[in-house]
Amino acid sequence: MLFQFKDVHLQVDDLNILQGLNFEIVRGEFVAVIGASGAGKSSLLRMFNALTSPSQGDITFRGVNIDTDIQALRKNVGVLFQNPVVFNGTVRENLLIAGRWDQNISQTLDHEILAALDQVGLVDIKLTHHARDLSGGEQQRLALARTLLNHPQVILLDEPTSNLDPKLAREIMDQIDKLREALQLTIIAVSHDHMLMRRYAQRVIILSHGKIIGDGDFETLDKSHAFEDAGLLKNEVKNAT
Repeated sequence: MLFQFKDVHLQVDDLNILQGLNFEIVRGEFVAVIGASGAGKSSLLRMFNALTSPSQGDITFRGVNIDTDIQALRKNVGVLFQNPVVFNGTVRENLLIAGRWDQNISQTLDHEILAALDQVGLVDIKLTHHARDLSGGEQQRLALARTLLNHPQVILLDEPTSNLDPKLAREIMDQIDKLREALQLTIIAVSHDHMLMRRYAQRVIILSHGKIIGDGDFETLDKSHAFEDAGLLKNEVKNAT
């Protein structure tokens, strides 16, 4: 077991964002977190690497409270955001930006960097190329390569393909899923794209008004009313497959 959430709540002022979450995530899972706008998906995702702390309850990673060593946690739990973080500078400089936090990465040799680029399908990109001149899809792959250099156990996906066309979105998700299998990664993804998630996720957590109202595989939850209860149209989800 990698993560365990025990009676987790998140309250901001008088607003209850998340309420009474209890679940576990095991190694190697691809878990999609879905729900209507405002359901609490992004707030939940941010808790996995302590970008947001619960108001109440406990979150553990490999049996240890996630606040114990946040730097180690974030090395093991990488994030791929909707808008990839690309700094002014070369591809190589962008890949080594994590060296500010981890001395081992700052000593990474170019052949290791090239191997990371190869893993994400950027074999033709030169290390001296200016990172901000890359296309949107290439920047997203670059951000993924930078995460991989940390050798994470978990990758969090925060709507990583929402700004990409469907073909490119599927290519990137194919790449991520192949990496999950090859590197035994655990993937936790927030996405509005149910069609895309159904192609990859073995498990889906459905949030509604900050509460989990469904947790299982898509096929099982299709037979329940969880999608409608969450403000999602089940027929739309089925037609997306």
